[in-house]
Amino acid sequence: MNLKQLQYFLAVAEEGQMTAAAKRLHVAQPPLSYQIKQLELELGVTLFNRLPQGVTVTEAGKLLVGYAQQLTQLSATAENKVRALAHGVTGTINLGTVSSSAGVMPNTALLKWLGQHPDVQLAITEGNTYELLDDLHKRLLDVAVLRTPFNAQHLVCRYFPAERMAAVIPKRYSRFEKRRQLQLSDLATLPLIKYRRFNELFHVAFLEASVTPTYIMTCDDARTAMHWANHQLGVALVPRSLAETYDGGDVLIRSLADHRFQTQLALATTPEALATPLVAGLMAQFQQAQSLDWFNQFDI
Repeated sequence: MNLKQLQYFLAVAEEGQMTAAAKRLHVAQPPLSYQIKQLELELGVTLFNRLPQGVTVTEAGKLLVGYAQQLTQLSATAENKVRALAHGVTGTINLGTVSSSAGVMPNTALLKWLGQHPDVQLAITEGNTYELLDDLHKRLLDVAVLRTPFNAQHLVCRYFPAERMAAVIPKRYSRFEKRRQLQLSDLATLPLIKYRRFNELFHVAFLEASVTPTYIMTCDDARTAMHWANHQLGVALVPRSLAETYDGGDVLIRSLADHRFQTQLALATTPEALATPLVAGLMAQFQQAQSLDWFNQFDI
């Protein structure tokens, strides 16, 4: 099994047709079919169901798709990093970002660094903190913007300032208009939209305060929580920086007074990735930004 076979396999799996895959790969169909057949012989499995109108992926093929994607991506990353190491100032940074970082990233530090390195490209991967952590350790990402809490063992991190969680409230709840902060008891009678990342935080806080919340929605993307709050469905509980970024104008944004409702972003990388000039330079830029208080441009 080699990379060319995996690339051919992925093309056929994604296109669902040998002819379309051959066209995409700029190869003739017979060599493509031969490579797929060789891959099946080597693995001892059938990867595709051959049908008159095309092909479908078998269960064995579906399993291989995930591994093939990782291997081909890792190969491309390794090639980019080796070339970047030789030049020191060019290449691609594979950057992972959580959805709730939209209110903070990109910031001054990143924009300044990119301006100093015009030949550097960013390849962005979006996901939740746990997905991005996994990709960091698999070397599929160089750096990632993660949200605490997470296991920082075997990582090098640059932390952003802590920020309060906020309640994003439809304006029909006018009784909160003159309030700057809300207590947990204020949330007891409100229909709450919760970002799943903070399940444990909210569960413990409400339990200790003897408050029984009413959740009408739980979602995996903080921007989704904001979207529904802007459409007046309920009260979104999200990081304040994100709330201010996606404020649709028909909501009130109020910080949560309880000290437990704080969260923090971190720019994280692995020691291995830090050994490359590009990643080392980017992390150094962020450390300098912290010392110069550049991050505090946000009202969080």
